[in-house]
Amino acid sequence: MAAAERDALVERLARYPAERYPVQHATTQFHLGSVLLHAGEAAAALTALSSARDGFVRAGMPLEAAKAAVMQGVALRTAGRLDDAAAALTEAGAVLGELGLPAEQAAAAYDLGLVRQDSGDVDGAYVAWSQARELFLAAGLLAHAAAAARDHGACLLATGNSSAARPLLARALDLAEQA
Repeated sequence: MAAAERDALVERLARYPAERYPVQHATTQFHLGSVLLHAGEAAAALTALSSARDGFVRAGMPLEAAKAAVMQGVALRTAGRLDDAAAALTEAGAVLGELGLPAEQAAAAYDLGLVRQDSGDVDGAYVAWSQARELFLAAGLLAHAAAAARDHGACLLATGNSSAARPLLARALDLAEQA
């Protein structure tokens, strides 16, 4: 299925050249990047997502550019480029916060927590996951808030801080049951 989706998106790119249809081209690049990322093709996904982000920036579409930056951050993490991933996710989170979109900002913060954990910055991961949890709660997304609490608690547990992990893991369970 991913190959058929990819092929259809590549055909659409040919129909919508960036010079003539900049927004359609950027949107198609975004979707192509998502398909490629889910297919495990991080390098190709990065190319498409970078093109999408640049296209949205040129078109003056900050929300779409920020969403592309979040996906770009995920692709960069997948590719092992953790510093670049953190930069993309931090920038996206700031823009999404300025736009007043707590759920989208929370998603960027959650992914930033994963990047920080991968890079060994557990304090940075805790900060990101705490922010994600609070923003998901503000947006009424209890299952997502539970996931942020779960990952935060699991990271604390893995670093030997079981006393701090317990309340977070209990909170994750409570939120998951309410979701």
